[in-house]
Order: sequence, then structure tokens, then C-alpha cells
Amino acid sequence: MEYRNSTNEYGRGLSAYGENRNLSRSKDALNRYRLSRRKKSNNIFKIVGLSVSVIVVLVLAIFGAYKFIQYRNEKKEVEGYSNIQMKQDIYLDFSIIGMKEYLPIKGLTKQEVYDKVLGSYDFDITISNSNPEIDLFEMPKYGAKAEEEDYSKYFNKSSDNLGTGQEVEVKNPLADITITATKNTYKLSDFVEGQLKKFIDDIYDKYLYVTSNDFNKKDVDVSNPNFKADFIFNVKTNDENLDNSLSQLARLWNTKPVKGQIEGFDSERNEFTFGDDHKGYVVDEDALRKRIIEEVNAGHLKTEIWTVLNMVDAEGPSVKSRYKYVSMFETWTTDNEKRNKNINLACTGLNGYIVKPGQEFSFNQVLGERTEERGYDYAPAYLEGQVIEELGGGICQVSTTLYNAVFAAGLTTTYRKSHTYVPSYITPGLDATVSFYGPDYRFINNSNYTVGIKAQYSKQKVKIDIFAVPLLKEGQTQNLVSTKIQDMDIPTLSIINEGKASRGSQGSEWQVFKVVKEGDKEIERVFDHQTIYQGHTPTAFEEYTYVDDDGVLQTSKFVETRESESTTRRSTSITTARRNTTIQSIVPTESATGVVIEMAPGGGSRTGQPQ
Repeated sequence: MEYRNSTNEYGRGLSAYGENRNLSRSKDALNRYRLSRRKKSNNIFKIVGLSVSVIVVLVLAIFGAYKFIQYRNEKKEVEGYSNIQMKQDIYLDFSIIGMKEYLPIKGLTKQEVYDKVLGSYDFDITISNSNPEIDLFEMPKYGAKAEEEDYSKYFNKSSDNLGTGQEVEVKNPLADITITATKNTYKLSDFVEGQLKKFIDDIYDKYLYVTSNDFNKKDVDVSNPNFKADFIFNVKTNDENLDNSLSQLARLWNTKPVKGQIEGFDSERNEFTFGDDHKGYVVDEDALRKRIIEEVNAGHLKTEIWTVLNMVDAEGPSVKSRYKYVSMFETWTTDNEKRNKNINLACTGLNGYIVKPGQEFSFNQVLGERTEERGYDYAPAYLEGQVIEELGGGICQVSTTLYNAVFAAGLTTTYRKSHTYVPSYITPGLDATVSFYGPDYRFINNSNYTVGIKAQYSKQKVKIDIFAVPLLKEGQTQNLVSTKIQDMDIPTLSIINEGKASRGSQGSEWQVFKVVKEGDKEIERVFDHQTIYQGHTPTAFEEYTYVDDDGVLQTSKFVETRESESTTRRSTSITTARRNTTIQSIVPTESATGVVIEMAPGGGSRTGQPQ
């Protein structure tokens, strides 16, 4: 029995174990099932959530794109002044520009309002310069460089225009000025128009698409004295266009105080005369702006307004004691009386000329056209390699002498051109040719005070002095030094049928340096410019020419002229030009073929070669 019982207990134990194991397996399966269901459910939620998010993003993107397109179209319509009409019942007051009645803009486009308002008034305000020393005031050069006459069309008729050019652009502090004014008056640009446009723009930008009826009024009676416009136009004080115009005007009309600089020339005593001390006058922009705004808001759009000026006293000692002859240069002429007559006339025209600070001197403008009526005579000059007689021939020696004096004074040359062929009265590279219908010589007074030119001719000598407040440091001098770099081959022989044969000459190349000294000690040497001169073309009669083995035209001999020697003449006046086909003999001088040593300041070679 015990055995059986124990066996039964054991059996029950096994049975219970089996049941427990099955139960455990069932629970694990249930858990796994539940877990898989939960994962599936979560995945479904994730998919649904993601889908919803995508849909929301797409809807927002579509809506945003729609609103952007709508906004862009509306903005384009506004900016393009389309036919979109104002729906609001708005009245505007433009009485200060002369519109006596209120302007209702309901049903009007922005462009229609523009047309009604901007064309309803005339703006004509003149600002006058109240400077008490207006007669002494000279307007500075400003804005874009004024167009100059195109002389290039005359170059084929002008002597000596093929030389090496040299041009220096000096920065003008007033180059950015865009207004147009004289020394006395300035027509103020219409700044009111910009404010009117902004006034109208602001109203349309704010109320064009507003659906509320804030401005809907019942029984509007404009004739009622108590009626008031919704918006009243007044000119604002702060205006960028007005400020810009007044700022530019002040830069043009402001003057610096001066203490005793040169203002005239006593021709009898051959001396410069000094002026009195002069106060400076500065435009008060704030006060002028206030006057303008007051006048406009009072309805005065056609009026004259005088500047308000603040005086500035000249301080320190007079500059009169600082003036001196800062440089001198001289050259020797030939014994040709007519040439020397022209040179003397040019010196007389230059003598006593005063160049103001910032002013650009032009040799051709100062002397004017060289004509017989003004006393100029025919004298030797170059034309296309030939020696001709030209009205005013020889005055290139005056411009050359002036160029070297100007450089030694420390002033800035802005335009210079060398002769086509080597000059004889100056070291090559230091010349400055001029012709009224052709090359000019120009320099600018880059000092703070007026500069005087003294020029004289006497006994075959040209002398030019510069009278100024020194620009260079005390004890310093500067000059140009020219050195030959190389000789070039003589041009190819040319056949002639009349005139004289010529052996021609070599061309040459020169380098010019600026040399600064303190006493006798050289402290600086810098390259300034390079000049190339052409060689003269050799000529021979056809019966004396042949072609050598290399195919080059040669001549067996040079002979005298076949016909009686005559002289070519040319007038600088295009309508009276006279010229024949006779070719003159050109004899090279030593300076055309030999090396020229450095010249001391004021030096010059004395030869008989014309130019």
C-alpha cells in the first residue's frame, strides 16, 4: 500500500509537473502573441502617424505656395501699377502743392493717383549763393570730366603729333558731384516728388487689400467746413535726396580762408600783386534745409532761397612772406627772327598768368589759336618729317621750357607729348610739343595757394619762373634727367621726284628719371617716363637708286635739288592752310645721333635746328 501510494504520489507529481510545464509554455506563447500584436499595433500607429504628418506637410506646402503666388501676384500688381482699385473711401489733402480740393481715391489705382498728383504742380526753387566775395570765387572743376573737342580729326594736318604721349590722371575730390550749379545759383532738384510717391505708396500698401470698412463714411459732405481729409500731405524734414543735393552744393560753394596770396599781376612793374586776407564761407546745411522745408510746406514751390553761411576767419600769419620763385628754367633759341617773334608773343601771353588751387592749366587754352591777326608769323616747324613754315612755329620751345619749370616746382603735369623727332634746344625726353589743333601741354596746381607764371624772351633766351609757396621740403630740389637707351636704324630709303635728297637720320629711345636732391646730395631717383623719337626717312632721286642683292632699295649718291628751292608753308587755321610738295633737306644734329649727357637744371643746347 505504501508503495502504491508513493507511486501514486509520484504519478501525481509527474502529472503536476507536466501541467505546470504546459502552463508555462502557454504563458510564453501568450506573451509572444501579445508582444507581436503590440508591435503590429505600434507599426500601424507609426505608419498612420507618418502618413498624417506627410499629408499635413503637403497641405501646408501647397497652402504656402498658394499664398506666396498670391502675394507675389498682388505685389507685382501693386509694383506694376495695375488696374487694382482702392476699395476704401479715403480722402487725401494735397493743398501744399496747390490742389485746392480734397482727392477721393476710392475706385482709383495707384497709377491714376500718381497721374493726378505728380502732374498738378511746378517745382522751381532756386538757391542763391550769398557769399559776399562772390566776385573772387571761382567754381572748381567737378563731376565727370567735361567733354573736350575732338582734335584727332585735325591730327593729319597738325605738325608733330606722333610723339610719345604722357598723361597723368589726378584724382579730383569733386569727381562724384552729380548736381549742376554755377557759382551764383543752383536749381534745386524736385525732392517733393519722391515724398509724394512714398505718401501714396504707404496708403495703398496698407489699405488696398483691407476688407474692413474703416473709411466708409455715410453722407460725406466735402463742402462742409468741418470735413477733414483722412490723410494730409506735408513735406518731411528728413529727405535723402534733399540732403544729398545740399551736401554736394556745400562742397562746391564752401571757400577756405586765405591770408594774402597772389591775386594779380602788375605788367608795368612785372611783379605779382597780393590780395587782402579773405574769410572762408561755409554753407550751413541745416539752416538751409529748414528754410527750404518751411517754404515748401507754406506752398511756395516757386521761390528763391539764399544760403545761410558761416564765416571762418583766416588764422596765422599771412602767406605773403612765404611766396618765392620756387623754380626757373631757360633754353636758347636760334637766330631766326620770325621764330623768335612767335616765341616772344607766347612768353608775353604767359607772363603774369595765375593758376588757382585745383585749377588745370592748358597751354592751348591760355594762348589761344596762333593766327596772323594776333601777330604770329610763319617759322620753321615739322610736318610729317619735313621742315615747313607754320604760323606760330617755334612756340614748342616755350611749352617745353614751361614743362621743365613746372616739374622743378613740384607741380603735377597732367598731359604732355614729345616731338616726333629729336628736338635741338633741349635734351631729348624733356620736350613738350604743342599745336592748337593737336597736342596740348597741361598741368594742375596741386598746392593750396595760387601759383604765378613769369615768362620772358630776351636775346635768344627763353626764361620761365614759377612764383609760389614752396611745395617741396626746404632744401630739396627735383628735376628731370634724360639718358639715351639706344639708337634705332635709319628708316627705309624713299624715292622722290623733286626737292632735295636727304641722308635721313636714326631714331632713338630715351629714359627720363625724376631726381630729388638735398643740396648736392641725390636722395631719390625714380623712373618718370620713356620717349621714342622717329628717324628721318632718307630720300633719293629714282635714277640714282637700285635694289641690292638682299632686295633693299639703295642709292648711289645724294644730289642737290632739281628745281629752285622753295619753302613749305602751313597755317594752323585749317581753312587757310598752304603747302607745296617741296621736300626740305633735313640735316641731323649732334643731339639727334650722339649721346646727350645729363643736363643741369635750366640748361639747354644752342643749335640752329628748327622746332
